[in-house]
Amino acid sequence: MRKAIRRWINLYHRTRTLLSWTRDHIFNMRCNKMVSRIRLGPDGLRKLSASIPDQFKTPDGQTEALALATGVLRVFLGSEWVERHVISDNSKKGFLSVKEDDPIRREISFFRLMDLAEMLWNLQRIPGFDECIWRMRNGDIEGTLAELNVGRMLYLNKIPFRFVIPQGVKKKDYDFDIICPNGQVVCADAKCKIDETSFSEGGIREAFRVARGQLPNDKPGIIFVKVPEHYLSDPSFQDKSIELAQRFLGGASRIASVKYYVEPIRFSANVMRIDLAYKEVSNPRTDFGIDVDWNLFRKHYLPPQAYGMPPHYQRIILSRFRIGPPNGQG
Repeated sequence: MRKAIRRWINLYHRTRTLLSWTRDHIFNMRCNKMVSRIRLGPDGLRKLSASIPDQFKTPDGQTEALALATGVLRVFLGSEWVERHVISDNSKKGFLSVKEDDPIRREISFFRLMDLAEMLWNLQRIPGFDECIWRMRNGDIEGTLAELNVGRMLYLNKIPFRFVIPQGVKKKDYDFDIICPNGQVVCADAKCKIDETSFSEGGIREAFRVARGQLPNDKPGIIFVKVPEHYLSDPSFQDKSIELAQRFLGGASRIASVKYYVEPIRFSANVMRIDLAYKEVSNPRTDFGIDVDWNLFRKHYLPPQAYGMPPHYQRIILSRFRIGPPNGQG
């Protein structure tokens, strides 16, 4: 009986929160006319697909998939953005620029573009999405991509959330509001360690410090830290990262959890795959309860025909050619 009552109370508060988010979203759309609010539906996607020249429709489907991904990026981010950050011929290549110097690096570059296009398609209805990608349009590539990656993980696990719109006010410019499975609403901030940096304890501690400063004092906080793939090759990384998180949480009673995540891309035997790997470290003693379960994610075991994602995440591009399925790892 108590469990049933608790479930109904959680459902009531969850519904009220979602309605509040919807009202805020509608109000923001009416008041903020500076941000472009572009949506791409099934009809628009079919038109993009139909506009791809026949010479791009190769047997393996890869060139067609890349052309469609580029079209989706042009819709959401603009042709000028694609020319500057993807097809750029500058000597200094950006994170999403196509790398032509090595076949494997080139394929990974193509994969990143297709993966980004699918994220934009799937997350476009989430409140705050437009303000999030506005920052990407203005050049904050890796930081915004880290937010989108967290958004995807939440979306895959059917965790209700919204992207928080920056207000220029301290303690209000974090990245997400999230409704946890335990019913509590938490504030979250995502930090990204730049791909070129090497693992250092000081760098992780600094990410914690900055994120903590952006989270409010009167609500539970979660810190997401996206780490580069090459950190995994450091044998000390896993133990040190967990220790750092536990030590930090021991002195931060309003921070409920630290969550590391990485999305390594593998290419071998003409098969590309992405592994969504994460590690959740919860705080056993917070201002909001003792021994509360703050975990958000679960493992996914999916058949190959699912292209590595549950049915509600639409593989509009990567399903067009042969690709190895990702594995959820905890």
